Amino acid sequence: MKAKPPSESFTEMTELVLPQHTNAVATAFGGVIMSWIDICASIAAKRHCGHVSVTARIEAIEFKAPIKVGDVVRLTARLNAAFSTSMEIGVRVEREHAETGERSLCADARATFVNVGPDGKPSPVPPLLAQNQEDRKLAVEAEERRRMRRLER
Repeated sequence: MKAKPPSESFTEMTELVLPQHTNAVATAFGGVIMSWIDICASIAAKRHCGHVSVTARIEAIEFKAPIKVGDVVRLTARLNAAFSTSMEIGVRVEREHAETGERSLCADARATFVNVGPDGKPSPVPPLLAQNQEDRKLAVEAEERRRMRRLER
């Protein structure tokens, strides 16, 4: 199976926060943002594997600033690491202020996806080809998080 660089599966999504996405104080529901994170990560996983992968875990989600009705939301996803049948994907969420166009980080998260074959069972994931020091750093950190999770079992 041919290794692929993170750039091949990099995903960017843009959403407009509408009133139906918000709570009583006109800020986006966390669940809406989490859904967008899941979708963005899912697209990155599909691009890396070439077919459907399923969400196994979303962790370390941190909401850093509110997102308001009328804001444009930019989500980006990139593979941090590829394992035998799973991948860790980092997702970043930025808001673009409706009037100024200024962007700021509002949330980030890590998601684990499992590649699924036609039989519905986990199937091999192409290796991730690190292209630079940042890619290698993210992969090492993801491998350490995976090792720690396995120790918790």
